[in-house]
Amino acid sequence: MSFIAIFLFHTLGINYSNNGLGNFSSYVFNCLPFAIDVFFILSSFLLTYLALNEYEKRGNFSFKNYFTRRILRIWPLYYFILVLAFVIFPLVANWLHFKMSLPPFFYYLFFIANFYVADHVFFLRLLWTISVEEQFYLLWGICLRFWYKKLQSIIFIFFIVSIAFSLYAIFNRVSFYFNTLTYLFDFGSGSLAALFIFKNNKIIKLFGNLSFAGTLSFYWYLPFHFLVFYFLNKNSTGVANDIIELINRYLFIIYISLFIIEQMINISRTRIFERAGFLIFTGKISYGLYCYHGITILLINLLATHFKIDIANWAIVIIYFLFNYLVATISYYYLEFPFLKLKKKWRRI
Repeated sequence: MSFIAIFLFHTLGINYSNNGLGNFSSYVFNCLPFAIDVFFILSSFLLTYLALNEYEKRGNFSFKNYFTRRILRIWPLYYFILVLAFVIFPLVANWLHFKMSLPPFFYYLFFIANFYVADHVFFLRLLWTISVEEQFYLLWGICLRFWYKKLQSIIFIFFIVSIAFSLYAIFNRVSFYFNTLTYLFDFGSGSLAALFIFKNNKIIKLFGNLSFAGTLSFYWYLPFHFLVFYFLNKNSTGVANDIIELINRYLFIIYISLFIIEQMINISRTRIFERAGFLIFTGKISYGLYCYHGITILLINLLATHFKIDIANWAIVIIYFLFNYLVATISYYYLEFPFLKLKKKWRRI
């Protein structure tokens, strides 16, 4: 679902009517990049939850195994795309007399592309999130290895640093969207959710005993959230507007973290998906769907331009998705899966 939100944000062109409903729909559409926060929350939750279980069952934590598993999952596809971007595509572009705006290679080679803000090819720019993830994997792996008993304190330091940096950037008109410090709040929230579940925190007991009305209210919070912040956004400008949007994002992150907790302790809510083979498989290839979608958009646009094909936006969005799904499926079986099988050798629980 998070990938689809990002995909639609990059592909769907809608002319919204200039009325209340149209303006609200436009606002919600522009909030779709919050799906990136969901990526980060889920990632930190999973890594922390697995590490806590590893400590419980093995009595220690292997940084080597932890980071090797991350390498086997992320690096094969990521570096394959870098080969396409910096070797194959420039040759093709030169042959077809196209220009490619490539960034310095080392930013992507060493996972620091989120700090290269100059404009360059669209399909590469999408991978800034991978750089943020890798930086967090390294930092969090060190914390899990050496400061396991102080995780909660470290998480609160993440919150303080992230909030302070974001406010500094807002008041000094500094861009902070791609900065890793911005997303320490996301990573901290996901990790804290895992910690709460593992320690059976009071919040866990609260969600375990929610009434039907309480559960319904919790599920309906998000539409209400966006409606409130739509009106707040509409009636604010400048720094005040930026702070309101920051609070909007923080509350969304907290809600998603609580939603993960609610789902984890009420397993019956998710059993309906256990037989949904298509959704489960789509989850497996979601990393590929994300990494390839910039390339598939580029290729289809080039073909449509070359053959002078005029396609309605809704139709080309479907074509983008189907082609991207096919590419991600092939990649999963023939590029990613052989490495994923190796992960079993590095699992400790």
